[in-house]
Amino acid sequence: MKNKKVGRYLLLAGLVVVLIGVGYLNYVLGTAPKDDAAAQAGDVLDSEIEGAMSADDLAVMSGGNYFEDYKANRESYREKEIVYLDSIINGENSDPEMIQDAQEQKIQIVKNMENELTIEGLLVASGFEDAIVTVQTGSVNVVIKAKEITKEQAAKILEIVRQETGESPQNIKIMLQS
Repeated sequence: MKNKKVGRYLLLAGLVVVLIGVGYLNYVLGTAPKDDAAAQAGDVLDSEIEGAMSADDLAVMSGGNYFEDYKANRESYREKEIVYLDSIINGENSDPEMIQDAQEQKIQIVKNMENELTIEGLLVASGFEDAIVTVQTGSVNVVIKAKEITKEQAAKILEIVRQETGESPQNIKIMLQS
């Protein structure tokens, strides 16, 4: 019984380390010069669009069913995360602090899933063929199914994402997948 508890703590610690690693990587890839006045003004500026679409940030990927595959993998991974968190929440050996932490993580996952689904729907409704959105604290990544987009389309994407998440433009990355 004690080994089971230790195993759960190690698994939880491992997931936390992976989450921190992903967050750090996202932070490093998402760092851009900040223009707080523009972010507070609520207007999408050309410099923000160019920042979101710079050569370092703009990735044109290739592949057949990238969007379907990614969404299926994301859903599968999230289901596993939620099952794991539920096992902690409902576990007999879980202490109240672990339960509280697992509940907070589960709530955040659900909020992120809702934001992602809403933004993806709004982008498709705005005329894009398909989109993938990943929302994390401090960053949002958007993958649009297109070979290229105009500055006006990029501004539309930034505005939708900013309205739904409250993230500033320098924390929003737009990538293309053809």
